[in-house]
Amino acid sequence: MIFRKDLARLSLISVKILLIGLLLLLPSFNSFGEEGSWSFAFLADTRSRIKDKPQGVNVRILHLIAQEIALDVKDQTTNCELVLVGGDLILGQCSEKVTQSNKAAYQQWKRAMKPVYQAFHEKKVPYVPIYPVRGNHEAYHIKTGITQESVTNEWMSEFGNHLPQNGPPPPSIASDQIRLQKGLNYFVKHKNALFVAVDQYVKPGYGPSVNQEWLDHVLKREKTSPHVFVFGHTPAWQTVEGKKSQSLFSYPEIRDKFWDSLRRGNCRVYLTGHQHYTAVRSIKGEASPDMWQVMSGSGGAPLDHGRPRVIDPDRATYLNTTDYGYYIVKVDGNEVTLKFKYYTEADNKWITDKRSMVRYKVR
Repeated sequence: MIFRKDLARLSLISVKILLIGLLLLLPSFNSFGEEGSWSFAFLADTRSRIKDKPQGVNVRILHLIAQEIALDVKDQTTNCELVLVGGDLILGQCSEKVTQSNKAAYQQWKRAMKPVYQAFHEKKVPYVPIYPVRGNHEAYHIKTGITQESVTNEWMSEFGNHLPQNGPPPPSIASDQIRLQKGLNYFVKHKNALFVAVDQYVKPGYGPSVNQEWLDHVLKREKTSPHVFVFGHTPAWQTVEGKKSQSLFSYPEIRDKFWDSLRRGNCRVYLTGHQHYTAVRSIKGEASPDMWQVMSGSGGAPLDHGRPRVIDPDRATYLNTTDYGYYIVKVDGNEVTLKFKYYTEADNKWITDKRSMVRYKVR
């Protein structure tokens, strides 16, 4: 005979068994409530030279990079889930000698990146998570008959209209001076990370600028995840001596406001390109965690060969002026690891350079 107390005990056991069964059915989660480790790729400056044939994109190098990233997407250990592109995808309208339209060059870029598009399609993702931002070569309108409006329209047609439409102005900013920048500036939330794309060419001319009001807004209002990554075309800090091409570091007032906003927003890494080599620079804060600028402008544009003098050797933790490649960034719980992968022509293989590694944990 079963008494009321026995029934209660049996009910409690049944509930425990049910809970255990449900837990077994759930996927594994890390401490931030997201699925286990994943990664993303970052590359920049995939353009050709004017004298190259075909013009527009360094098709051979970009296709090699695309094939390797596709393997990262398919590999369950690497688990690459996004690709960020830091500008200068194409040569653009930088000279009267340019014979190709931006639209044709963008389509050429997509063909070279076909292995990546296919790899994501095979994973049956609802959309292809490739997120580019413009560089100065996308913004150039030097060639006769080309205007700022025409190059912007070609970007929007091929990329911008298919990117997140959450750029300026956000609802809380009612400024007539902020032009619509949807498809140029934008942000992406993915698992336990926030990605912010900063277009530095929304103003007339070719000097970089930042919509600081919008960036402050996003980093304050949209940060619901522990990891924050900001990417844009030009470096905020100069690593080596040489020509001072128009970069954020050429405009210290703009750069300092930009960097302070990244620090306040708990962004530990700024991903960039523009200079045609790969370099890592650490920026130490007095009362805040270390930050890094990771520059990977080695996606196919002519490399800045040679042995340039490093400006601050204590802060420049890595420099590679000889190899094409890209960064792979692994996010595992509260830990982030960045490594540069480069292609060696001599051995016809890819190498992950341990010297390039940046590793940190978020609080």
